[in-house]
Amino acid sequence: LQCLYCEKTFRDKTTLKDHMRKKQHRRINSKNHEYDKFYTINYLELGKNWEEVQAEDDREMTEEQDDDWSDWQDHPVCVVCLFCEKAKDTTEKLQHHMKVAHQFDFPKLKSEMGLNFYQQVKLVNFIRREIHQCRCSKCGETFSSKADVVNHMTETNHMMSLLERSAWDQPQYYFPTYENDALLCSLSDCENESVADNQATDIPVIAEDISNLETLKQSSILNCLHHPDTKN
Repeated sequence: LQCLYCEKTFRDKTTLKDHMRKKQHRRINSKNHEYDKFYTINYLELGKNWEEVQAEDDREMTEEQDDDWSDWQDHPVCVVCLFCEKAKDTTEKLQHHMKVAHQFDFPKLKSEMGLNFYQQVKLVNFIRREIHQCRCSKCGETFSSKADVVNHMTETNHMMSLLERSAWDQPQYYFPTYENDALLCSLSDCENESVADNQATDIPVIAEDISNLETLKQSSILNCLHHPDTKN
């Protein structure tokens, strides 16, 4: 006998139905954050909540109906840090933030390890997965929160250290930890284009064993959306 929207309790079913009909309360209250974990849309774009994503979708629908492109504006890119919720509008700004705030120099790591595009993708997804699971990507120690694991990695100088390449250079990390991760779209090995051209056959897309990709995909973090204890 409780209204879904305002959560008031009524004396009988008829009174409740009349109230919900008159007040247009035949839905849950989207402002009630207790429901956030049940919104799949909250997990689609890192750094954005459902209202921002929905607002973008609404604008796109309006633009499709309107042929006048004179006032068209592109949506800003939102590149989110690997270790915190900080977002920047360019990859360069994000890399600077990670270097200053977390002592993590991605361009340096990429250069020292000679990472091609696909290896960078797997490394980013690996780090995102480890931080999401509150686990240090160097020693494997697990913590109670993301903040705790980041503090641990900073204090122990584990930011620029990783597990053996065999731990993260795996086909399972082709799958993003978060959908629409803008950082993945900005990766490139343009600095080593000439080397990449000569070693194109070394790109491990075909050579790797991908027979179990479907199983790996099903066990990815996105599968957590179906778990009742999933958090934002």
